[in-house]
Amino acid sequence: MKIKQTYKTAVILASFLVIWMVSGSLVEEKTFKKNDSSLDTLSSVTIHNSKAKSKSQILKSSGFTEADKFVQVRAEVSGRVIARPAQQGDFVKEGDLICQLYIAGREAYPKIVAPFSGYLESLKVDEGDFLNTGAVCASLIDPDPMLLVADIAEKDIAQIQLGSEATAKLISGRFISGEVTFIASSADKNTRTFRVEISVKNKDRTIRDGVSAEIYIKGKEEPAHKISPAILSLNDQGKLGVRTVSVENKVEFKEIKILEDTNTGMWVSGLGEEARIITLGQEYVFQGQTVNVKETFSPDV
Repeated sequence: MKIKQTYKTAVILASFLVIWMVSGSLVEEKTFKKNDSSLDTLSSVTIHNSKAKSKSQILKSSGFTEADKFVQVRAEVSGRVIARPAQQGDFVKEGDLICQLYIAGREAYPKIVAPFSGYLESLKVDEGDFLNTGAVCASLIDPDPMLLVADIAEKDIAQIQLGSEATAKLISGRFISGEVTFIASSADKNTRTFRVEISVKNKDRTIRDGVSAEIYIKGKEEPAHKISPAILSLNDQGKLGVRTVSVENKVEFKEIKILEDTNTGMWVSGLGEEARIITLGQEYVFQGQTVNVKETFSPDV
């Protein structure tokens, strides 16, 4: 009985040994094939000689409109309102009277005037009301220029600079445009985003304060190539990129960044000023492999 058990154990060990030797030889053979220089030139690929064009990444953000000038007009002294010539919604010019106060014992009655030209968004008092020092008399808004306010992610904020062009689609469907006039120096503690303001001309004052908008900001220009999304691939680290061919006809993987996706192709950066991009056969080659090259002269990849 003990001899049979020993025999079975020997057979099992021998079987494992055979399997290990076979698998080892297969791995060795596979490694040998990948590194065998005699196979380097067996694959052929089609490439496109692409020259970069200057292109900017378009950064998208949800945002809203906000009046550049908005102030709550307050009483500097206490007194009773004896005059209030303006009405809510009126347009007033800088220096126009909003309300006048009566103070017992004074010959001159203090006036509360508009600090700038704009619309009286609200009036908080009527004639006969008593205003304490610091109490709000009215809210004044000037919608020209109007601001677009966007929150930009920390990974993208370096792409934006003062003067960058921007467009926005208001919730009404209207498109407006302007340029960046303010970039926050510190991120919001909760969202880790940076406030960016875009100034938009609003002479006719038809853009209202507080309207939702989809905002598109033009980032810094960089060399970009237009490619087909079909040639995109992932490397072993999961990075998105394309396969290219060096001047020695060796396959290289280049990580890319998508700048803009259009109906006719995708603009990407990360390929330098010139690139020999593989457009056919990229799925059958590997990093460092030497390949036969066929060039194509189509305008787009």
